[in-house]
Amino acid sequence: MVGGQVSIAMVDRSALEQIGWCVFYGAGIIGTLVLYGVLQERIMTIPYGDDGMFKYSVFLVFMNRVFAVVFSLCMVRLNNEEMRNSAPWWKYLIISFSNVYASTCQYEALKYVSFAVQMLCKSFKMLPVMLWGIAISGKRYEWKDWLVAAAVTVGVTEFLMTGPTAAPTDRASSPVGFCWLMAFLALDGLTSTMQEKLFKEHKTTKYNQMLYVNGLSSVVSLATLTTTGQLVPAFGYWLAQPR
Repeated sequence: MVGGQVSIAMVDRSALEQIGWCVFYGAGIIGTLVLYGVLQERIMTIPYGDDGMFKYSVFLVFMNRVFAVVFSLCMVRLNNEEMRNSAPWWKYLIISFSNVYASTCQYEALKYVSFAVQMLCKSFKMLPVMLWGIAISGKRYEWKDWLVAAAVTVGVTEFLMTGPTAAPTDRASSPVGFCWLMAFLALDGLTSTMQEKLFKEHKTTKYNQMLYVNGLSSVVSLATLTTTGQLVPAFGYWLAQPR
């Protein structure tokens, strides 16, 4: 009888621990995304002195990925994960391309639509992910999945059609902003699908994948800045506006 009570207590404790960690991780995700979003909107919508609005979206992506490489490298060493690439380079590169340009579209959208609209539009991500899953991984979804995705899409669309959507800038334009957001959703859906594919097919660890994806993303964003002639002006703007 005592043994049974101990077993039940251990099961209850294990369940409570799982719930606790779930709440902790969920709060961490929401909290960091809120902070990330607030900083995004501040950078892209507030003028900086005589230099005006910040307009080098790819530069933000580049700096973000550089710091992500440093972080993931430290975590790989700390967790004794494999440094060698676990998946073919070209698969990492596909994720890097879609990741860089999805983030760029996200930053560009903030010039034209409000941050709240951008966050709400991310609810549309369900459909692109499902479509990419069918095209790349051969997934099949039940009618209930399509029904939920359709209901979310209709609800978000109704809000966007009836509420204010423009950003608080002199360049605000909802149609242009929505075009950037649609491009973001398509590319972000591809990123998520390919990341899941790498985890399942090549058993990549999270920090190993972060290291290689962000490393290649840094190269892709740096190459984009260089070929578009934005590298020097972006660094100049950054140095001139330390805040």
